[in-house]
Amino acid sequence: MAHGARRWLAGLGAIAAVGVTAAGQAGTASAAVMVPASGLLHLGSHGAAVKSLQQRLAALHYYPGKIDGKFGWATMEAVWAFKEIQSGKRTPRHPNIVGAAMRRQLAHPKLPRAHKPHGGAWRVEVNKNLEVLVVYRHGKITLISHVSTAAYNRPDGSGWITPNGRYRAREYLAGAIPDSTFGGFLYNPVFFIGRSYAIHGMPNPTSTFGYDGVPLNPASHGCVRVPMDVSRIFHRYVRIGVLHGTPIYVFGRYN
Repeated sequence: MAHGARRWLAGLGAIAAVGVTAAGQAGTASAAVMVPASGLLHLGSHGAAVKSLQQRLAALHYYPGKIDGKFGWATMEAVWAFKEIQSGKRTPRHPNIVGAAMRRQLAHPKLPRAHKPHGGAWRVEVNKNLEVLVVYRHGKITLISHVSTAAYNRPDGSGWITPNGRYRAREYLAGAIPDSTFGGFLYNPVFFIGRSYAIHGMPNPTSTFGYDGVPLNPASHGCVRVPMDVSRIFHRYVRIGVLHGTPIYVFGRYN
């Protein structure tokens, strides 16, 4: 195990193991009620163990958010992306919990499997089988995010798809852009098929599964939804342009 990963794991493991007792000895119990006695982290947890988790996920390119020790939705969706890659499943086991198994995986993580290893040193791969997006720059992974692509069957109809293919990051629009077709807003969209399909942000979901926000399941009408913190920076990771925009590869099952 690399020294950095070992040091990180020791910090997270110590906090998870000793919990409130250690925090109390340091005089910070009121500021950081750590984790349950079982050593689990989940939505709503806060403290040094969460901060350590965020730092590790950031180092692995899963988490672009604030390192603030608060396990909110941005951290949750980074955990989902990590578990999707590690398990090779769209719906990993215990997706909302960070426990001993995930801590071991964080120390020895698998890399995402490249779909188009010769598709360009700069490229984006949207894997609908896992619901993850991976950004490559200069041949290296720079960002990994959970996404929510089209749900073939939604409460408002059927036949919705995110079309497979090779596209380009054609256009970027900053801020909340009104969605004239379905209502609501597309946040910081990067369009890859005209102005019909984009990689764009959505507010936090209200639950793990559903159709609002960026839930664990496919939920959109066709666009690729990403967490809001990812949408704020995604355009900086790609080249924008109709002719020379970064290639975007969309692949996987229609569901």
